[in-house]
Amino acid sequence: MQLLNALNLHTPTAPAVVAFVGGGGKSSALFQLANEIVAAGHRVIITTTTNISPDQMQREPVQITVADQPLPIAALQRALDQHKRCLVIGEVQAYKVRGIAPERVDQLVAQAAGLNVAAVLIEADGSRWLPFKAPAAHEPVLPTSTTLLIPVMGLDALGAPIDDAHVHRAEQVRRLLGLAPDDATTRLTPQMVARLLVHAQGGAKALPAGARLLPLLNKAETVTRLASARLVAHQLAGAGYGSLIGAVGVNPANPIIERWSPLAAVVLAAGQSRRMGRAKQLEIVDGEAMVVRAVRTALQSEAATVLVVTGAYADAVAALLSPLLAEAGDRLRLVHNPDWQSGQASSIRTAIQMLSASALLPGERFKGHPGARFGAALFTPTDQPFAPATLLRQLIRHWRSGAHLAAPLADGEMRGAPALFDAALWPELLTLQGDVGARPLLQKYRAEVVTVPTPAELLRDIDTPQDLV
Repeated sequence: MQLLNALNLHTPTAPAVVAFVGGGGKSSALFQLANEIVAAGHRVIITTTTNISPDQMQREPVQITVADQPLPIAALQRALDQHKRCLVIGEVQAYKVRGIAPERVDQLVAQAAGLNVAAVLIEADGSRWLPFKAPAAHEPVLPTSTTLLIPVMGLDALGAPIDDAHVHRAEQVRRLLGLAPDDATTRLTPQMVARLLVHAQGGAKALPAGARLLPLLNKAETVTRLASARLVAHQLAGAGYGSLIGAVGVNPANPIIERWSPLAAVVLAAGQSRRMGRAKQLEIVDGEAMVVRAVRTALQSEAATVLVVTGAYADAVAALLSPLLAEAGDRLRLVHNPDWQSGQASSIRTAIQMLSASALLPGERFKGHPGARFGAALFTPTDQPFAPATLLRQLIRHWRSGAHLAAPLADGEMRGAPALFDAALWPELLTLQGDVGARPLLQKYRAEVVTVPTPAELLRDIDTPQDLV
């Protein structure tokens, strides 16, 4: 998947201001993103608030030097008209190119809409070519207009000693981890990396209010490094943070291998069960109430949070789920849909509103779309008691690989449940009405839905008393 897709920057409502920090490929990631933005038909300004090498400067077709004089708007416009991109720098010296002050970046951002620029990309610190680092007191140099901060780390740092040969500012890394100042033998673990990438004095240092934080775990070119990256990403997701796993510079067409984030599974249990004539959520299948089976299956998926939407039989459902609530703790929540009689769409809206606004998980919030801390929501009904957790996990893994929508395929037909929706689609889910669920959205984007072949018997609905026989 492309960085542009993984970052959801295709159609920005305002210019994105993306700052790259850390080590292990941040320059490569910055220029990769710039290439993708231009290839998509947009315009981009590249700049730095630190020092870059003359070789990096030569990667851009036009370099515009900005000193103390007013911004050269006309020159910027000409460069963007001709190339759709330009590099804005400070003083050029013999062995390095100085960046510009963060206030100058803010001035560029203020002009970006008038220049029809989709994004301003910033390299905001240095790492001396080492794969991992902690920032010094003067780092990073972030403009206040930053909307997305991407701390980058090279996976070749994992397992290496925390010393100056492998880590930039090793003493600072050890201090943030609570290690002895002279401990150069302890090796960097996935847990340590995850902690430092989002640490307020590490990867998240100087994060402006309202900006997103999205670590990039780079150099996942081998099976071993990919496995290690997943350990880091799993730790980050458990703390409420998203991340990207990539091999930037190795595969320019698809530099991002996986995206990770806390995901939510939503069990829809609010209906009146008119065709059943009684509460089908409470009906026993293979010795267990269907709502309990559905919730247990959702808990066996890789979702960080399971949200059960109740309605017609809220008290009875809550009573049945009380053992699981005690067992799962904060991972399982109930939310009541007071408008359940209007149909399933109201339950979907209730879930999205809850996931968007509530503090279900610790950690940084997602910004830029309604998904507060969640990258996607997986909706599953209570009346498919034979749907396995493996199916839910497959839908989630397709999202990690870049799918915005995922659903089962049975007997050559795409099914409407269970189904997964990227958070970028949540505004459309909020517009649904009636008792049709999210099927209209799946049909609208049918060509983009990634399907999972599934035996039809595993998706059999229990709607009437005869279905229980």
